[in-house]
Amino acid sequence: MGGQMDPESRGALKWTLWSALLSFAAFAGVTATQAVAEGGNPIEHWGVIVALGVIGGTVGGLVGPMIRGISFRFFKR
Repeated sequence: MGGQMDPESRGALKWTLWSALLSFAAFAGVTATQAVAEGGNPIEHWGVIVALGVIGGTVGGLVGPMIRGISFRFFKR
């Protein structure tokens, strides 16, 4: 119990963090693009962009390990 993670847990953590980061960037990017497309300045809409980015990060963090498990089951056959 010296603070070491087993490889399975380390892999799940890595998938969680990467999927959360990618989803945050995707949601925030789409929201910023919509602000620009409507003729606005994305800096003026930073609250909405960050809020939707956080929602995306949460969804990605929850879905990432599930996708990892499904892909492992699918490709191990």
